[in-house]
Amino acid sequence: MKLPIFVILILCIVRSLPAQETGATNCALNGTVVADGQADEWPMNWMREPDKIFEYNVCADDNNIYVRVRTEEYYVKRKMAAFGFTLWIDPKGKKKRKLGLRFPVGGVEATERAAELRQSERNVQSASERADFQKEVDRKLISDLEVLELIGLTDDPITSTRSGITNGIKVAIGLDAQGSYVYEAIVPFKAYRLSRATISDLTIGFETGKYIPPKVKTSTKVESQRDFTGATQMSRMQGYQSLVGNPKLSYPTDAWVTVKFK
Repeated sequence: MKLPIFVILILCIVRSLPAQETGATNCALNGTVVADGQADEWPMNWMREPDKIFEYNVCADDNNIYVRVRTEEYYVKRKMAAFGFTLWIDPKGKKKRKLGLRFPVGGVEATERAAELRQSERNVQSASERADFQKEVDRKLISDLEVLELIGLTDDPITSTRSGITNGIKVAIGLDAQGSYVYEAIVPFKAYRLSRATISDLTIGFETGKYIPPKVKTSTKVESQRDFTGATQMSRMQGYQSLVGNPKLSYPTDAWVTVKFK
């Protein structure tokens, strides 16, 4: 039986559409995951969220949630390093920003690094030097970060260092050979007073911070108005804008994935 031409066209279009992910399934780990920003020991392929900005995997055993995230998008990397990156955890399978882990936190650590790199940028001239400089910026902005924040356990975020009181949470971020940021976290269920036995759908959110221009008073004394980092507010703003100034930085980038526990 011959099909009408319009039916044939519809079938061809449908077959040519890319496959859409219907959701993630909790994955089993065959070995020990180390939160070091490398992620080479994960035994499965990367998954990609619908907007294709982040690649990720989310796994769990009886005690911990394991997360790895990777992105190569230029402005997303800048927002992660300069303005922070939050891993949201919703044990009810929704998109509530109540429980989370912020690392990097941006702010002070990024400000100091931006000011340092801004001085180096003045010596960059050729195209190859600019490419090398951008790689160095990517690396420098996330090297040896220590501060993290636990969100949702108290009214205000709990600030700690990675070697301090973290409720057993381990987190790291690194730069791979392709220039992507690779983020890894091991989050004990008990760190957020959760029990895996009570969770059927776990939603994980990935969210960058955004650039908020500092409020600088119109005054000839602006250069003497110093914030708690020891840098002037004007220098802080110029340092950020020099490295990451672009309208794309004025809004956060986020993605949400739901993991179904069997």
